[in-house]
Amino acid sequence: MYSGMTMDAYLEEQGQTQEEFEADLERRVRDAVAAQFVLDEIAKQEAFGVDQGELSEHLVRRAQQSGQDPQEFANHMFEHNHIPELVQEILRGKALAQIVEGASVTDESGQPVELKNLRPDGTIGEPEAEGDTDGDTDGEAEAGTGDAAEDEDDAK
Repeated sequence: MYSGMTMDAYLEEQGQTQEEFEADLERRVRDAVAAQFVLDEIAKQEAFGVDQGELSEHLVRRAQQSGQDPQEFANHMFEHNHIPELVQEILRGKALAQIVEGASVTDESGQPVELKNLRPDGTIGEPEAEGDTDGDTDGEAEAGTGDAAEDEDDAK
């Protein structure tokens, strides 16, 4: 609808029937909710916390992602009591980061992949030089920066 397409046109473009679309949507929602439960449990077991600085950074990042003024976004989140949701997003991001950091990743030939060489587009590159300030040189990916369900889907 937002892209000016009808549902029928979208389904035709995707090569899906209404029933297939609804079944796929139901599966994705079920998987996302299950992933949230798993991440919530990990965060609870690890006793992760969120400090004021992390919450502020997350508020600013979410405001930027939505194209809003950070102060207006923060005011809205406080006024409508959405802060606990943001805290939960941060906690899930920490749990997801712990899972990713502990993961052993191999390429198609079975060779280990150094996650510090992973680029944002998913390709593997050479490690960046120590003095390079163009990107993330500490090898850590930023987790939990968007919708938690999307983050869990990306991790699968």
